[in-house]
Amino acid sequence: MQTPHPRRALVLGAGIYGLTAALELSARGWRVEVADPGPLPHADAASNDISKIVRTDYGADAFYTALAEAAVRGWGEWNEQWGWPAFERTGFLLLSRRPLVPGSFEHDSWGVALERKQRVERVDARMLRDSFPLWSSGPWVDGYLNLDGGWSPSARVLVELAQRAAEMGVDLQEGRCAHAIEHDARGPVVRWTDGSCAGADVVLVAAGSWTPLLLPELSDRISAVGQPVFHLRVEDPDRFRPPGFRVWAADIARSGWYGFPALPDGRLKIANHGPGVPLAPGAPRVVLPEHESHLRTFLAEALPEVAQAPIVQRRLCVYTETFDNDFLIDRHPDRPGVFVASGGSGHGYKFAPLLGALAADAVEGRDNPWLHRFRWRALGPRRTEPARWTGLQEAS
Repeated sequence: MQTPHPRRALVLGAGIYGLTAALELSARGWRVEVADPGPLPHADAASNDISKIVRTDYGADAFYTALAEAAVRGWGEWNEQWGWPAFERTGFLLLSRRPLVPGSFEHDSWGVALERKQRVERVDARMLRDSFPLWSSGPWVDGYLNLDGGWSPSARVLVELAQRAAEMGVDLQEGRCAHAIEHDARGPVVRWTDGSCAGADVVLVAAGSWTPLLLPELSDRISAVGQPVFHLRVEDPDRFRPPGFRVWAADIARSGWYGFPALPDGRLKIANHGPGVPLAPGAPRVVLPEHESHLRTFLAEALPEVAQAPIVQRRLCVYTETFDNDFLIDRHPDRPGVFVASGGSGHGYKFAPLLGALAADAVEGRDNPWLHRFRWRALGPRRTEPARWTGLQEAS
């Protein structure tokens, strides 16, 4: 009896969605090719960064909280398998200018964390002063520390995933740029920018901010914005590391500001999780003067010791966001054989250990308890994830 040929999947994009999907499909017996303009990791990939927060704090949204808890377990497994810390469990400090009241991001996150028996500790002004002395105690009257939060060196994770994919036999095609997705009698066909074509049983579009260019019908539901990111040089980096300085969010749903302990090279990264500025794929990422002014105002009040610290790097981090900030991982309803895994909306990376199985289950039509939230859907009311500052709330 002749053995059937393995099914062939062509993945467009080698960011966190594409690489995790490629690994999972390959492990399930698929023949997988991944095409990306390169070089890997691509400079404009949303997941190509020096650090990303890993948190389970999602306000009153128990769905994302539970999903993040599962992801944290997955990060622990990757740490063991890989032999290096893909996830640094430093703790996540959430500060508030106001007492925690129902409806606020910090209060609701705290309540869900308690219900789910997460390892959390309440932080008042006195504890902040004693345990986290670099923070100005004046503005911050309440908050908590989630001991299970931390950060991940995301660019290094992408490199690891790409290496593991290659070792599993995934065909990584750098310098390959998709122009359009077409169809013939056998199924989906990708037309490359050089005019050549390639067919597959399944085409998975994991192209980040380029997704609407390949699937224009999504242009009303997926867009790209840039968020300002700053790297500061501090005099004594060790003082900005745990236990006295953790991954943090400072009244984030009303200010957007979050940051990290000093990185291994001594830089202090601070960024904004806010409305952002519209970006076209591949366009220059220019941090505006008002972004820096906003940062300096925040630092003068919150972290006065670094209020005048020199900025050694500034950039815009790309968010590929859906209209409702939920990811899009599903079969295309009108294009047989085409699937989408995109729309991380500025909070998708932390779920990396789960993303591959989510995409592969969508491709294979398997039941998955999480996929219902990420189905293909019509345009609806705009919504943001609970930690996101929209610009409408009171800013710092």
